[in-house]
Amino acid sequence: MRHTKITIAGNWHGRTLLVVLVLMACAGGRSQALGTASGREATYQINSRGFRVGEMKTTSQPLTRDGRRLILFRSTTAIDAKFLFFSKQSISHDEAVVGENGPIEYRHDRHEKGVTREVEARFTETQVKLEIREEGRPRTVVIPRDRYDFTTMDCAEMSLAKEGDRKEIRLLNLENGRIVTRKYVWRKSEEISVTGKKILCRVIDFEDQDNQCRRWVTRDEKGILIARQEGKGDAGSYLLKIATLVESL
Repeated sequence: MRHTKITIAGNWHGRTLLVVLVLMACAGGRSQALGTASGREATYQINSRGFRVGEMKTTSQPLTRDGRRLILFRSTTAIDAKFLFFSKQSISHDEAVVGENGPIEYRHDRHEKGVTREVEARFTETQVKLEIREEGRPRTVVIPRDRYDFTTMDCAEMSLAKEGDRKEIRLLNLENGRIVTRKYVWRKSEEISVTGKKILCRVIDFEDQDNQCRRWVTRDEKGILIARQEGKGDAGSYLLKIATLVESL
């Protein structure tokens, strides 16, 4: 995979792109019925200030374990950007096994500037245990299940019932083991073009203390698909949209 390095003057830095990685790694789960026995692969282009700065590839495939229908979700994100006052090259991987009641297993690793960060999460009926290792230093975070409503893998916005609905949701960020309160609003429904095909999407606004986003998302027989996302963090804005979509794997 190849990305163009670009030079821009301005106070832009990598915080915004880190927000993208967390927000787009969304596999469904409690907010949806599991999809059919076929998978999907999507490649997303990440732009900032009109320039391409990265790419994300996601796959979701059906999985059967102990007679249960599950989804195996994987994503890989590569960022390669060079600005006048900031440069960033990183690659990250996420993998999750998701059931009707949300994630069962989750793994994440990110490599940036010679530093590797790894996260592994295990879920039980009462808690989630996160083993986090960064620069070789391990730590463990244990969070009771009743402290949060959804995780970042659940696509919590799909719990909104109709246009105009608003909801505050306690969201567990699986990458850092932190819970935030995120406000969601279903603004409208809109038909947009995705790789030449018209798709009817929910247009959802959401925000928390770290970011503010608008997301175009839909649900079909294969599961949940995020078609487009626009957002801004504390120092910049971005656009993420589907470049290619393969409907069966």
